[in-house]
Amino acid sequence: MMIVEPCAGLGNKLLGLGSAYTVAQRLDRELVVLWKREMGCNVRSTDLFSLPMQVVEVSEVGLRKDPIAHLAGSRIKARYHKKATRFLECEDVERIKREEGYEGIVQAIEREPVIYMKTYGPICELSAESYSFLKPSPAIERKGAELFAQIDAHTVGVHVRRTDHTDAIANSPTELFAERMRQEIAADADAGFYVATDDEAVKRELRSLLPQARLVFFEKGVIDRNSREGLEDAFVEMLALSQCRKILGSYNSTFSLLPSYIGNIPLETVRK
Repeated sequence: MMIVEPCAGLGNKLLGLGSAYTVAQRLDRELVVLWKREMGCNVRSTDLFSLPMQVVEVSEVGLRKDPIAHLAGSRIKARYHKKATRFLECEDVERIKREEGYEGIVQAIEREPVIYMKTYGPICELSAESYSFLKPSPAIERKGAELFAQIDAHTVGVHVRRTDHTDAIANSPTELFAERMRQEIAADADAGFYVATDDEAVKRELRSLLPQARLVFFEKGVIDRNSREGLEDAFVEMLALSQCRKILGSYNSTFSLLPSYIGNIPLETVRK
């Protein structure tokens, strides 16, 4: 049995989830996912996905904020700790990856009848097959229906990451996205763009730089990634990007990378 506890934000959790599914399939292991609500990703898995593996919902939003759920989550995790013949913290997983590579993680899993591991990143190489199991929940399908209907065979996905992502801000300026979008229009007169961004100023700038372009935005989207609604909207945007014919993404952004796997489409990182 593999017991996996994906940690951190939605993107990091999806990296852990997709890679855990891949390894479990490779080793023919039962997979149990402890999906925890925590700061930065305070949402239940069932709000976002319909998953084929066993998923146990737990809470780590804080003893003061939700004491009953927090204590219940602690008891559930303790029960799975007792089942495990080996427990790996996130730091242990990262150390094995540094010293032995992904194969070291796989070998550690193979050696144990029951392993419990926490991870905030992938535990193996990822591919489109890693996310073949990922199905949006009915609520996400309804929320994204109007947006998904605007994406066609000529739509290019554009992800412009801003706020606190200093690497993307420094290496993937908005003007460079606009230039690549002009090149796409030159190659395909029917090209349109679905633009996902966490900065309203980017929308205004792209409208100004590309006044004649067909630009689609998720105007109802909530930027607050600490709220359930904001995280639902973030997943809707990931799915919209995955339905485009390619993605122009931001430097070093998981949010650009994941939709390319989910949709099995090319990702081009826009960088200086």
